[in-house]
Amino acid sequence: MILPGFEHRPGLHCGSTALADALRVRGVALSEPMAFGLGAGLGFYYLSAPELSPSHLFVGRSAHLERAACEVLGVSAVERGADDPAAAWEGARAALERGLAPILSTDLAELPYWHSRTRFGGHRVVLAGHDPARGIAWLADTDRPGLEAVPLDALARARASIAPPFGTGGNPWLEVDAPAPPRPLGEAVREALRRQAREMLLDPDGFAGVSAVERFAAELPDWPARATGEADRAWCFRYAWQVIEKRGTGGGMFRALYARFLREAEAAVPGLAALGLAERMDALAAGWSALAGAMRAVGEAPGAAVSPELAAQARALAQAERRYHEDVAARVP
Repeated sequence: MILPGFEHRPGLHCGSTALADALRVRGVALSEPMAFGLGAGLGFYYLSAPELSPSHLFVGRSAHLERAACEVLGVSAVERGADDPAAAWEGARAALERGLAPILSTDLAELPYWHSRTRFGGHRVVLAGHDPARGIAWLADTDRPGLEAVPLDALARARASIAPPFGTGGNPWLEVDAPAPPRPLGEAVREALRRQAREMLLDPDGFAGVSAVERFAAELPDWPARATGEADRAWCFRYAWQVIEKRGTGGGMFRALYARFLREAEAAVPGLAALGLAERMDALAAGWSALAGAMRAVGEAPGAAVSPELAAQARALAQAERRYHEDVAARVP
C-alpha cells in the first residue's frame, strides 16, 4: 500500500519535506518554506572531535523542526519509539495503516539510494507505504520527487543508528495528525518568529545557535592544524561546503529557504514586511554561500590554510546572525 497523496508528490527541495508531506496527508497544505519557518527551522550545531568524520562539522537546521511546527499550528504530534527494531517497524506500520505518514529518524548512510558512506544521523524521511510481498518500504525523502523503495532490513539499520549530529536511540518516529481547524496562520507565524529568535539565542555554551556560529568562526583558523591528517583536513572543508550548499539545504545554509518563508509570512502578518527581515535573511544566505565556496577551495588545495579573508568572512557571518536574531526578538510583537 501507498498512502493517498503520494502518487503525484510535489517536487520539494530540502529538509522540511518530511513535515510538509506528513501534514499534507492529513489535509494541512503548507508550502515547504512555510512548514520550515513555522518549525523555527534555522539552527546551527557545531561538533569537533578527532573520532568524528570529518573531525569538525556543523549543520544548519533545527533538530526540533517537526515538533515545533506542530506546536505552533496546534497540530497533534506524538513521538514514539521502541528499542526492539521489529516493534519499531510494527509501530510505524500501524500508524501508516491508520492513514498517518509517520516521520522516521534515519542514518542517511544506511539508505541505499543515497550511495553515501558518510554517516548523518537524524535524517528525516516519511514512511509513505510498504509492500510486504517484496519486503520493502516506500520513503519520501528531501528533494527527490518520487518515492524510494528501501529493503526493510536496510531501513531497520538506518533507524537504529545513533550517528551524529541528530541520531538517537530507540528507533523514534513522529505521528502527525491534523486539528479541526488549525490555528490561524498569522498567530502561528508570530509565535514561530519569536521562537526562532529565542532558540538561536538561548544556548550560550557554543554547541547550538548563535554562540555555536561564533565558536565555529573563532576555531576555523585552527581547523587545518587540529585535523587528524591531510585527508581529514580536506574532508572538513569539503563537507562544510556540502552542508551549506547541498545536502537538502536549498542553498545558503537553509537561510535562502527561510527568506522565502519570511516573504510568504508577510501576507499573514501586517507590518512584517516593513521590518525588512526577508532582505536581511537573503543577505545571510548569500554570505553563507560565499563562505561555502571559499571553504570548498581550501578543501581542494592540498595543505591549504585558512586565509585571513576567510576567517574574517566567518566572523562577519557570526556577527550578522546575532544581530538578526536579537533584532527579531526585540521587534516582532
